[in-house]
Amino acid sequence: MRRVLALAFCAIAAPAAAVLPAAAQAPAEARDAVHRLTATAALEASLRAASCAFAPFTRHLDRLPSNVPWAQPVAIVMFDGLPGLPDGHRAVVLRPTRELLARAATREVIAQGSVSLHATDLSPLSADAPAPAFLALLVAQPSTPPEGCVAQPPR
Repeated sequence: MRRVLALAFCAIAAPAAAVLPAAAQAPAEARDAVHRLTATAALEASLRAASCAFAPFTRHLDRLPSNVPWAQPVAIVMFDGLPGLPDGHRAVVLRPTRELLARAATREVIAQGSVSLHATDLSPLSADAPAPAFLALLVAQPSTPPEGCVAQPPR
């Protein structure tokens, strides 16, 4: 009986990240990078520039380059480390505002399956999760390198 109570207490007291299997946890540097993102109310600029995640000069955890000169998407590129990221894909991670999540167009894009929802520790959430902390645009490697991508200035 004592053992059951002790195990129950440990399960309740343990942080959520410790309960996740190691493969489902994002590296600490990735969690740190996404937590530094400011919230964005627009998904369009990131969707348009998503292919720039494969620009030759793009680096892991760098800001997403833009292929629209006046747009500077508030997002970072992840090569790996995002739980649920398919092989051969990169992720463009952004922090959505409540207004962005409430838009029907955003929910439509999520329903298409090219966007995954993530909690504060970057663990995957179901597509109908009411308030994800982060959105990840899943970008497949294009057959030809993207053109017209320009690196964003340092923060």
